[in-house]
Amino acid sequence: MLRKMKTQMPPLPLLLLATILLFILPAVTYAKSVIEPCSSSESCTSLLAYLLPWESKLSEIASLFQTDIFTIISSNFMHDPFTNPSLVDQILPAKSLMKIPLSCPCIDGIRRSVSTAYMVRAADTINSISEGYGRLVSPQQIRTINGINNNEGVMTGQSLVIPLPCACFNSSNNGVTAVYMSYVVRKGESLSSIGARYGTTVMDLEEVNGLGQAVVDPGDILAVPIPACSSANLGWYNESLIVSNGSYALTANTCIKCGCGPSDLKLRCVPSGIAASCSHLQCKGSDLFIGDVYENQTTVGCNVTACVYRGHSGRKIFKSLVNSSQIHCSGNRNAMLPPTHDPIVQFFTFPPSLSPSPSSASDGATGTGATDPMSKENSNDSDGSLLSKASCHGLYLLELMSLYSIFFN
Repeated sequence: MLRKMKTQMPPLPLLLLATILLFILPAVTYAKSVIEPCSSSESCTSLLAYLLPWESKLSEIASLFQTDIFTIISSNFMHDPFTNPSLVDQILPAKSLMKIPLSCPCIDGIRRSVSTAYMVRAADTINSISEGYGRLVSPQQIRTINGINNNEGVMTGQSLVIPLPCACFNSSNNGVTAVYMSYVVRKGESLSSIGARYGTTVMDLEEVNGLGQAVVDPGDILAVPIPACSSANLGWYNESLIVSNGSYALTANTCIKCGCGPSDLKLRCVPSGIAASCSHLQCKGSDLFIGDVYENQTTVGCNVTACVYRGHSGRKIFKSLVNSSQIHCSGNRNAMLPPTHDPIVQFFTFPPSLSPSPSSASDGATGTGATDPMSKENSNDSDGSLLSKASCHGLYLLELMSLYSIFFN
């Protein structure tokens, strides 16, 4: 037989106190963020959308996230420091938006990064450290992972682990290769405005982030899928590479840079011109180097021959000649990323007054004058070469970087 339990009401003074506290104390709210369960030990490449809280140099940003300047430059498709050396020491204004690449491992069953450490400086507080990372990490997250109580502060010289958000989702979104970027929602933004900016839909953002409704608040951290290029179907030897749309990555001991074309999402690779020990990047039996394209207009169409990158193993680099045909020759020198106004491309942004002046690509067939650089008996022959001395052709390709424009919000 069940007995009806009598509920005892708390004394009136306690109810009154609770009511008063409810109206007096500020409401405590917590930012939403996506948590991706995982079981694989493999890591993926992810991105952070970092909004500079104050003016900073590239070197300072690289140090903060414990990466290198070249990685930041390539992720934002900024001008090469060899063609624009002042960029390295240039002071970037506050509120500039940058993409920071981040390795995303599986830790304790969820995707997160805990490889970034911060050395506390004089006058630092946990809140100011959180602000310095663009609110990509909250003060409470810093306290929790470092075992710091709410009533404790930090000491100068203390090393703190900075847990940064990341997501992989198998590097795919609706069957398309993607890199996921952690984005802090700003005041006045909505899923619609964020989706329009990065070429995705409200429904897609809701699904990826597990949102029950299309409502976000300032400070929420979203996982935003950025379309990307993959080497999965390119027949590369012993290498896999995923590059987000509107950026490039260095590979083969920094001898090669591969960019992701925004219009067709095809990976295009050329010599980087950065490393001093890169040579023999020329395809066997031709005058073409990696990234070069030779076009020959005939009465029936255009024959195209390209020297393409095929991966690397240690200090050995692989490349091969690829022949194809099309109706008309383009007459354009091959470039890693053709000019575009595609809204899904998100470049590093800063005020126009600080932006380098873009220049346009020159027209003309790629090759060596009017002479056919191809040897028919060696076409489609793959070869590997050791990297030793600087390639004069690679130095020439430094000029390619001056062809790329920086886009603004």
